[in-house]
Amino acid sequence: MPRILVIYRREDDPRKNTSLKMVRMGLAEIAKPSLVRRGVVLNPFSNDYLGPWLRGEVELNGIVVVDASWRRLQPGVFHGIKGRHVKLPPLIAANPVNYGKPCVLSSIEAVAASLFITGFKDWYQRLLGLFKWMKTFHDLNSELLEEYSKASTLEELEKAVREFWENPPC
Repeated sequence: MPRILVIYRREDDPRKNTSLKMVRMGLAEIAKPSLVRRGVVLNPFSNDYLGPWLRGEVELNGIVVVDASWRRLQPGVFHGIKGRHVKLPPLIAANPVNYGKPCVLSSIEAVAASLFITGFKDWYQRLLGLFKWMKTFHDLNSELLEEYSKASTLEELEKAVREFWENPPC
């Protein structure tokens, strides 16, 4: 499994926190932003998309997810985190807090989607089992994830986004 680093900002209920569950299950580790030297950083403010072409980078350097409240999230949170900053193509949240909202994913949804898109589908399946509602995430997004994972270039990914979303929400 690619390494998953969590920058945990302590802004949500730790009992319901999806990143902390990944850590407890041994699937992720907590890291300080200043100690992250490389990796694919999931940053919703980035102009670049994550796509299948980043598989090698994910395999070599891992995925970095910032676990923060969407209500407090600002671009400045990502300053100082080294790595390749990318955003996910639009997906629909299934988590209980933001169910049905496009682009407002929990940390586990974002990491799972990243794994699927970059070709680590066996690890994606493993993350689906950590929360009951992750099956719903898969049901809501399976067609999107499949199309995104087939893109070989940024242009193909952007075309897939336009085919599904008249006005991409993120």
